[in-house]
Amino acid sequence: MKIALVELASRDYLDVYAIIGMHRGVPLLAAILEQSGHLVDCFVETIEKFEWSKLTSYDMVGFGIISCTANPTYAMIEKLREAGYQRKILVGGPHATELPEESLAAGADVVVRHEGDRTLPQLIGAIEKGESLDSVLGITWMEDGNIRHNPDQVFLTEAELSVLPLPSFRSIVGYQKMKQISLTFSRGCPFACEFCAVEAMFGPGYRFASVDWRISQLRTLKAEYPEIWQNCSVFFDDDNFYGDKRGKAITLEMLKQIIIEHLILPLGWFCQMRVADGTPKVSRLMKQAGSTMACLGIESVNVDTLKALHKGQTPDEIEKGLKNLHEAGIETLAMTIAGTDTDTFWSFFRGIRQLAKWGITYLQIVVMVPLPGTKMVCRFEAEGRRFSQNLDHYNGMHVVMNPKKMSRLGVWMALYLVTFWFYFISVNGRRLIRKHFRDYIRMIRITFLQGLKCTWQTIKERFTSHHY
Repeated sequence: MKIALVELASRDYLDVYAIIGMHRGVPLLAAILEQSGHLVDCFVETIEKFEWSKLTSYDMVGFGIISCTANPTYAMIEKLREAGYQRKILVGGPHATELPEESLAAGADVVVRHEGDRTLPQLIGAIEKGESLDSVLGITWMEDGNIRHNPDQVFLTEAELSVLPLPSFRSIVGYQKMKQISLTFSRGCPFACEFCAVEAMFGPGYRFASVDWRISQLRTLKAEYPEIWQNCSVFFDDDNFYGDKRGKAITLEMLKQIIIEHLILPLGWFCQMRVADGTPKVSRLMKQAGSTMACLGIESVNVDTLKALHKGQTPDEIEKGLKNLHEAGIETLAMTIAGTDTDTFWSFFRGIRQLAKWGITYLQIVVMVPLPGTKMVCRFEAEGRRFSQNLDHYNGMHVVMNPKKMSRLGVWMALYLVTFWFYFISVNGRRLIRKHFRDYIRMIRITFLQGLKCTWQTIKERFTSHHY
């Protein structure tokens, strides 16, 4: 069967996936389907734009969606149906998992909930054979005008994670343009941040692939994708690079094997991790294994905010972790959230100034987003809190809710003006301008285009927008 797997971009210029041009999960699903003899092409819009009409030549089309790409996906499904495409359209991903009826209403035939590694091949096999979908676990589908929710699929075990194939990077149309790729070595997270949708997607358990499998993935990447090995950095996109005590031991052993087997990537790798995990020993080992940057879910240095978000870390741990990583020669990206219920504009700004004093290399500020399925949304609904339902704004670049101690204008200022202060006025910013001048010009252009677009949307929606 000839299958297209699609990941669309959000409608904003300022979107992290669009800026870095990186895929999400479809290359792994492509590799799994290729093992069953299917021909698969992956269309990742943030890597290469494409004409939607190309999809009409495929026997089946599958879309992977997150909340901010839901509306573009629904619009493309509508175009396909209007063009007479009658074959199966499948949808999966975090947003579809939580709101499967929404995708069916948009014209999809089947929604694959949670992990698709086992469910998708079973579903396609049943469709090929003309069998009933009753026995396919983990799907929501339409039958005779009625929505059917089959029981959840069992999540992959650690043994099953440890035999998955390397993602099929060459199945990505335009893969030669990629500057980063991602590899995933675990599923889930041991922590319970109330704004995070990882548990809703991957379940409450925390599962690790084996060290041998992780090393085999890197060996295969080096041997079978020499052009990617030489020209791309790798993002180990586990939600938490270390996680709990057992996960840390597995990851440290992996780093040692990378060094022993000379599998150090020419352009290095980066990961997401808790800043408290950056001990002196860990930081030095990361650097020796080729790490160039750590993306740190700091969120805030406000004690009350850290407690409210259930982060399980303290300002003192943040400072020490940053110091250890910097001394090892690893750059840091501090990922922070503006618009929590415990922050004012000035407390947030003070926190960013403190992070700047602690020497963070880069800063990312996003606003709080009420992602479906999160504990935060459940709390908001129980409290009767209102928030925007415009999914196009669910990418962290728009103010979509009213925090308790900050106005919407204050949140906007925390997002854009504080970012401007860090990158253009602070000592860190002046240093970065000299180092990344071309990237600065590119980001100024993107921000300018985004500003024009937002201004036009504000004018257009002046008399039609709802208030919250």
